[in-house]
Amino acid sequence: MIEAYVSGLATSNEIEELERGMAQYPEVRAAVDDCQLDMEQYVTLQAKTPKPEVKQNILRIIADEETAKENGTYVEETAIAFPNEEKVYVSSAWRWIAAAVFVALLGSLYMNYIYSGQINDYKGRYEALLSSQNSMASESNLYRTRLEQMEASMNIVKSPSMKAVKMSGTKPFPTALATVYWNQQSKEVFVMVNNLPEPAADKQYQLWAIVGGKPVDMGVFETGNKDELLHKMKSIDNAEMFAITLENKGGSPSPTLDQMYVAGKAS
Repeated sequence: MIEAYVSGLATSNEIEELERGMAQYPEVRAAVDDCQLDMEQYVTLQAKTPKPEVKQNILRIIADEETAKENGTYVEETAIAFPNEEKVYVSSAWRWIAAAVFVALLGSLYMNYIYSGQINDYKGRYEALLSSQNSMASESNLYRTRLEQMEASMNIVKSPSMKAVKMSGTKPFPTALATVYWNQQSKEVFVMVNNLPEPAADKQYQLWAIVGGKPVDMGVFETGNKDELLHKMKSIDNAEMFAITLENKGGSPSPTLDQMYVAGKAS
């Protein structure tokens, strides 16, 4: 792409991409500058002084063309005579383009041979920088999402209408701990896991509310996502206490009492 850019053969999309890279990364601009300098030096080294009669013929042709244009007798093709050679008819509009393309082709072949390894190295660095930038942007979005989740959870916990119900570990599980946040106005219920062991893949924790001495299913929740501080559960009007049991994945219609990890009174 750098060779095409320096030779003037790059597409508009390639030009835009490379100039964006040049503006962002000094290494890319340095590679382009080196390519331009080396191409100029190569063309200079390969330059040959033409015979004096070539210059005279070219000047004569240009003068004849101007005269023909003024007289209205201009012909698109012109004869260029070289000593001891046949006349070659070349379009006046295309002979300069052909010379430029020929020089560009020589320079491109030379640069491709000398600098293919160096250009691949710059390309690798450029792609590594892009990958690093994308990774940083992804991490930034992840941290922003976590922060927003934490702020939302803190706003729920700090609400004046929210009642905190601490659920301590039962006798079989003395280190377990969890907290229910119950909004007695909106009837919303959230549970925060303070300390519960990670369940097996086929198990899930289930929250229960005790109403009139009977357990009421409040839903199951996962504990694997440490960034999720609060788990929204089913809403309820009245509750005497809350408890959490470990059940088969998907929940149970009634609590498994010997698997009750935490419990706490709501009043």
